[in-house]
Amino acid sequence: MSLRIVESTTKHGNMNANKKFYPEGMTQEERDKAFFEHRMKLGSDFGFDPNRFFMADQLDKRGTYFNITEEYVRDNPKGWSDIREDILIVNDKVPGVVIGHPVADCPVVIMTDARNGFCAIGHCGAEMIDRKLPIMIADALVDACGSKDEDLFVYVSACAGPNWTYNNFPRWATDLDVWKNSIFEDNGVFRINLRKALVEQFGERNLRNVIFNKRDTITDDRYYSNFASSPNGLNDASKAGRHFAGAFYESPLQLVKK
Repeated sequence: MSLRIVESTTKHGNMNANKKFYPEGMTQEERDKAFFEHRMKLGSDFGFDPNRFFMADQLDKRGTYFNITEEYVRDNPKGWSDIREDILIVNDKVPGVVIGHPVADCPVVIMTDARNGFCAIGHCGAEMIDRKLPIMIADALVDACGSKDEDLFVYVSACAGPNWTYNNFPRWATDLDVWKNSIFEDNGVFRINLRKALVEQFGERNLRNVIFNKRDTITDDRYYSNFASSPNGLNDASKAGRHFAGAFYESPLQLVKK
């Protein structure tokens, strides 16, 4: 089975139903319908069913994982269910099932074991990088299917570039060793380099096969951005929203259709 990376852009529309990203007065039902239409557009472009679409709520924040099985998909025919764990795993025996996250500036780490046909995904915002979730994604694959370091390939989605700044040292940066080479003060402004922090964690975990999408969500018009849309950032309302980053295994039928 072939693993396909999925990254939406602003042309697909906002990838959640949060009311702050929709016109005032829209009901929950209307927002849910709009969100599904956005998923349909994304599914049409990438070749998947918008109902077979799952994310983790990351409530545990300690590296727990949930394995998406065909039985679970049957029990949740509309997808997008409540999953409290931090990491999602799917294997090539469940083709067409998309796992991932709606994000804006935060990287999504997609890790695959090509030998065993397993894929694990985690939303690695700054708080979760501080908790070393990238390392725990690899550990989850070791636990789920006995992965070896040399069999792991990593893809990191588009995220905020090195011009992401805070006016004070961020409270989420509790492990100073994680950020010692990735947060720098520049004339009272703290510059944060998420990719550099990720590179160091991948090296610590002996992960060498890593590809980054180098597009900067802050400056690239194709992506939404928390920093760019925030009044404390660039105050650009057009950047308010969430794009989606994830992956799925293509079935032989899907491959033939292309």
